[in-house]
Amino acid sequence: MPEEQLSAEEELKKATWGYIGVGVLWLSLIISGMALERLDLTSGFLTGLLPGAVNTLRADNASLNEQVRELKDAKQRLDGLIGRERATAEALEYCQAENREINAELKTIKASMPEAN
Repeated sequence: MPEEQLSAEEELKKATWGYIGVGVLWLSLIISGMALERLDLTSGFLTGLLPGAVNTLRADNASLNEQVRELKDAKQRLDGLIGRERATAEALEYCQAENREINAELKTIKASMPEAN
């Protein structure tokens, strides 16, 4: 069998086109993967491939969502309690200020009245 000797220029061309081909292949694989992910076609494939892991993650996600919902409800209840406590404190301060004014008026009235003995 006669072996064909390639010139240096032909070897360089062959290597260049090989690298270009491999680059195009990888680029097309990446773009295809992005398209499949964008179309949400990979979740069905992964569910079939890894059913135990996916179902475990879904159960964990549902549990965490329930905990978040409970925490939000508790926060809302506490915010309501804090608001009522704040309103009560403001009402108490108002009543105490009124009481001080009334006591001051009573003292001035008592001081201005002559003693009846």
